[in-house]
Amino acid sequence: MTGMMLYLSLGLMVLTVLSNRYWRRQLEGLRQGQLRIREKMEEVGKDVEDIATAYSQVTQKHAEAEKRAQKAEQDMQAALNELEARQTTPVVRYHVFDRSEPRPGRFWEAAVRHVPSDATVMTGQRGWLGIRRCLLTAETEREVRERVSARYPRKAGFQVLEVVPCRVAGLSVNRIPELSTFRRSAPPEEAARPPRRAAGGR
Repeated sequence: MTGMMLYLSLGLMVLTVLSNRYWRRQLEGLRQGQLRIREKMEEVGKDVEDIATAYSQVTQKHAEAEKRAQKAEQDMQAALNELEARQTTPVVRYHVFDRSEPRPGRFWEAAVRHVPSDATVMTGQRGWLGIRRCLLTAETEREVRERVSARYPRKAGFQVLEVVPCRVAGLSVNRIPELSTFRRSAPPEEAARPPRRAAGGR
């Protein structure tokens, strides 16, 4: 009887050891599975964060593109309105006063009107209807009036209505001829003449 009890006890011990090893392996497998699942969840979380960041950047770029598109539409509409306004306004013609050579100073425009009935002396100058705007360069307004009055005298029926700085954009006078927008062009024979070679001693 005692021997059977010993055998049963030994069998129970063996079963207990085997059972412990089995459940330990199962527990270790569960832990490994949990670790793998946790790693995958972390990777998925990083991917979600990256996707959210990319989506935020795309949304911001889309909003900026919409703002630029709206700004471009507004600029285009403003340009169309300006073009339409300019097409409806009368064209202002300027007559160049200085044709021979540039002068120092700044650009001016002088409004001159011709009234034949006010002429006291017949000078033979041809007049015009309405107001003519002359474009010329001078240092001061007084110089402009003197030069215009000398060419279009009051006794011939001409009147200088106003003298103002030139309102045409882009015109400038520079002491360096190449940098001035108003300069005398070279005569054809000078333009076609080849440059001289410097004489050198042998």
